Amino acid sequence: MLRIDTLSYDDYDKVVRFLLEHHVPIKDRNKVQMFVVVEMSDELANQMRSEVGFDEEVIIATETN
Repeated sequence: MLRIDTLSYDDYDKVVRFLLEHHVPIKDRNKVQMFVVVEMSDELANQMRSEVGFDEEVIIATETN
């Protein structure tokens, strides 16, 4: 599982849009806290970083629960 943390609501929306367009199931998300938890490959995460024009830093890390 990967946790994606954003620093702006616009970037949060961009992450969710990317995930929906690539049919990635969202396990958990919270727009107020600006995070999304998903099961996806590191390769797709890197693709998202390179394709999406984020305004701020986006942090992608392994979710530990």
